[in-house]
Amino acid sequence: MAYAGGGVMINQSIHTLDLMQLLGGEIEEIRGSIDNLLDYGIEVEDTAVANIKFKNGATGLFFATNSSFGNSSVELQVVFENEKFTIKDSILTRLNENGKKEKMIEDAKLPGTKFYYGASHAKLINEFYSCIENDTNDYVHVKDALPSIQIIDNICDSSEIKRELKMEVLTK
Repeated sequence: MAYAGGGVMINQSIHTLDLMQLLGGEIEEIRGSIDNLLDYGIEVEDTAVANIKFKNGATGLFFATNSSFGNSSVELQVVFENEKFTIKDSILTRLNENGKKEKMIEDAKLPGTKFYYGASHAKLINEFYSCIENDTNDYVHVKDALPSIQIIDNICDSSEIKRELKMEVLTK
């Protein structure tokens, strides 16, 4: 990681993992696989996949790669017994009873070709500075990142041992 900084999970898809945990709840176990599909000499994964089992009985499938030929938006889909919601291209859609996608809301987009990286980074950074200036602690704390880092660690460890791992709750 001397040059890459981190792989696809930490650099490109950390917020997708955040959202999966936020929507799915506590994770019971993970079975993951990481690899380098392209041969461009980096020492970190360019592709990751994981089957996630949540404590509430829900399951999730995570897939991330930066070895694709194009520039694709993040897609997050939540499927219920009678509903399906999708976030893609900063638009939340619902599959209605007639099987047609209906737009529910659209988020702000950054200009440029990689708008899906999110307009929220600048907003969060500015809010953090505001908290410092106003001596408040209403910001995202480091401890809030620990569950996502733990998910990444478990996906990597599971890939290495080629079996599922129970999620242990971090207490620090």
